Amino acid sequence: MKETLTYSLAIVAIAVSGFLGWNAKEKYEAKVKDRIELQGQNKNLTASISKEETNRDTATEAKDLALDEASKAKAELEAAKGSGAEKAKTLESVSSNLEVAAAEKKKIDASMEALRGKFPGIELGEVPRVVKELEASQKKLVGEEEDASLVKKRLEEDIAKNLAESSRIAEKNLQSIKRVEGNTFQATIVAVDNDWNFVVIGAGEKSGLTGSSKLLIQRDGRLLGKLLISKLEPNTAVADVEPGSLRNGVALQAGDQVILESVSAN
Repeated sequence: MKETLTYSLAIVAIAVSGFLGWNAKEKYEAKVKDRIELQGQNKNLTASISKEETNRDTATEAKDLALDEASKAKAELEAAKGSGAEKAKTLESVSSNLEVAAAEKKKIDASMEALRGKFPGIELGEVPRVVKELEASQKKLVGEEEDASLVKKRLEEDIAKNLAESSRIAEKNLQSIKRVEGNTFQATIVAVDNDWNFVVIGAGEKSGLTGSSKLLIQRDGRLLGKLLISKLEPNTAVADVEPGSLRNGVALQAGDQVILESVSAN
């Protein structure tokens, strides 16, 4: 009885153990299956995340590229605006220059018509030559006028000098004439030595001459030079011709007259 109970308990224990083991196995297998499913889900989730990250990176790159393209487009637009403004300014300047050129052309045309009027029968191509010849002629005339003015000025200066010299000579001759008119002494040259520039006078101390007397030489009323007494005798005197006083080309000769240069000298 006891053995049967023990045997029964053992069977029950084995059965319980088997049940529990089977139950544990099923739970284990279920957990393994769940884990495998979770791993698959995790793998799929990881792949999805990776794909999303790739898509995000691609989108970011596309966004950056789009921003760069937008910046470039904006810069090109600004450059195009600047270039357009510059071209507009250049066009305005060119238009202004064209207007100025048109005005200058009108002036040139008017000048050409004036030249045709001034040079009838002359081809326009010959006008520069004709103008050059006229300028040369004008320059020559101006030069001749200047030369004439210079010659006139020199002549006026020479005339002024000659008038002054003539006045001086006239005054000097007047004084000489006055001295001659008031001079009562007169003597004759009796001998001449033109090589040594001295003469012998036919008058001496008795005629009133002194060693300091200065004499004038005259011929036919013309003054020829001056004499200085070098040796005095009672009735004769030797006198030297004063250097630089004798007229050019004049040679003294016997018979020339002498008078006192100054009456007060006696």
